[in-house]
Amino acid sequence: MLRLLVIASALTGIAYDLIWLRNPVGVFWEGLLLLVNSGQLYLLWRRDRNAKFSEEEETFLSEHLVGLSPSKCRAFLDMGRWEDLPDGTILTRQGQRPNFLTYLASGAASVVVDDRVIADLRPKHYVGEMSFLGDDTASATVTLNASSRVWRVETPKIERLDDDHPAIWSALRVSFANDMRRKIVIGNSAASVRDT
Repeated sequence: MLRLLVIASALTGIAYDLIWLRNPVGVFWEGLLLLVNSGQLYLLWRRDRNAKFSEEEETFLSEHLVGLSPSKCRAFLDMGRWEDLPDGTILTRQGQRPNFLTYLASGAASVVVDDRVIADLRPKHYVGEMSFLGDDTASATVTLNASSRVWRVETPKIERLDDDHPAIWSALRVSFANDMRRKIVIGNSAASVRDT
């Protein structure tokens, strides 16, 4: 939208410089502004048009990164990798900095705090996201209790997002908040079932 406004402004400036001021220098600079922004719009359109996603990536994006352009979604997914991990893989350790931000696409995991299982983690949730919003350490140990398909990205790449890709970082923070909300709702439902 901002580029479209700049283009409209440049067109207005060209008309003003050409018709009223008869200023060729102003027309040149406004024309250059128009050309650069038109080129940038074309590149953005082309990147968005060429961004392709697998079915599991589409599921991840539709659940967690709504509102980002296809090219930004593609850039974020390309930062990480899809992996099949065996039962027993430890994703985070309580009190330690996680090595990865992990998205559990399929499988299951146990969430342990102080040697006590407090929850079972279902697919379509993040693991390790709280460490990016708080004190840099995991609040629980999370261990896979089934063979699982995950997407994960190294911690340093996530930490650089705020500087390198602020739009992606903003969308990711909203995604973290929504994911934590869903986990709380699931936890509350499970607790109410246990109490009855």
